Amino acid sequence: MASKINIGFIGLSKGRWAENAHAPYLQNSPIYTIKAVANSTIESARSAANAFGIEKYYGTPEEIAQDPDVDTIVVSVKVPLHKRLITPAVLQGKNAIVEWPLARNLQEAEELAELAQSKGIKTMVILQARQLSVIRKMKEIIDSGKLGQILSIHIYASGIGWEGPVDTSNAYIANIENGATLVSIPGGHLIDAMCYVFGEFESVTATTHNARKTIEVRDDKGNKLRDEPKTSYDQMTVSGVLKSGTYASVHLRGDSYKSANLLWGVEGTQGELQIKSPLGHLQLSSPTLYGSFNGGDMTEIKLDGEQNLSFNVGRAYDEFAKKDGVYPTWKDAVVRHRMIEAIYKSAQTGTKQEYKTTY
Repeated sequence: MASKINIGFIGLSKGRWAENAHAPYLQNSPIYTIKAVANSTIESARSAANAFGIEKYYGTPEEIAQDPDVDTIVVSVKVPLHKRLITPAVLQGKNAIVEWPLARNLQEAEELAELAQSKGIKTMVILQARQLSVIRKMKEIIDSGKLGQILSIHIYASGIGWEGPVDTSNAYIANIENGATLVSIPGGHLIDAMCYVFGEFESVTATTHNARKTIEVRDDKGNKLRDEPKTSYDQMTVSGVLKSGTYASVHLRGDSYKSANLLWGVEGTQGELQIKSPLGHLQLSSPTLYGSFNGGDMTEIKLDGEQNLSFNVGRAYDEFAKKDGVYPTWKDAVVRHRMIEAIYKSAQTGTKQEYKTTY
């Protein structure tokens, strides 16, 4: 058996995202070992090391990047910190894994990808919606030709979070400059999964709207602290023809319904597919897939494998460990950031926008 991949984890702590998304897989994996953890303070890192049974802990990204026992650094923190925290690891020649979005904006993403390429390291951005069993099954059906020519794709989803209220630790999502937006997070994951199955847009036409000019911020007891000014959009539509010739449209709103919050329809000449989920964030959900073929009834399609957050993230880690694994690199992340930039520019100018779909 090949030696394990030794992880240095930046951003692992009790009660936070990485505990539920990353730790369940990494701590039970025959492939990976978390050798060290680093957090914003040495005290926080020590606490995390004790809680998760990790041998080493550090208070800075530079220290963990210099650990000779660590070969791969994972960053799972707020988007505005991604570039600053992963750069020391890249400079040390460590392999690097970062949550999506890779960075606050296209410029930062391009700088990271260029630096990684110059160092010859292996990179991954975690776009875990690609790993959903429902997306894998949809891709299998589309690639088989069972639906015939794909005529149109229509997606309607609710990206909860940008309607508020939020706690103080998440108030940063109100500022579009921080890069943690409705467009980039639920929109980025959702449209990335669509493009993974059906291919990239030829061009995009988009509208963004900020219906709520403020977002309510509460303390940890649920008491209102303030109304934070909000520049991050809570409505987005994007449409266009894919390079394959299929028309696609997506409407994402920052709110939620009492019933289905994700409805995804695919129309082909020989059938239809539908994805439904009570949660609008595709990357966090466990959707159901339905299909109708050659005029038959719409019935549920059985999926292979689990559908939960840690399972999907674990699949991404599995692919990263393979010699010929299929996973999104930082170069792929740059393409997705270009698409987001094109969406914003189209919305601002009222014109179609193209984006480069290869690195």
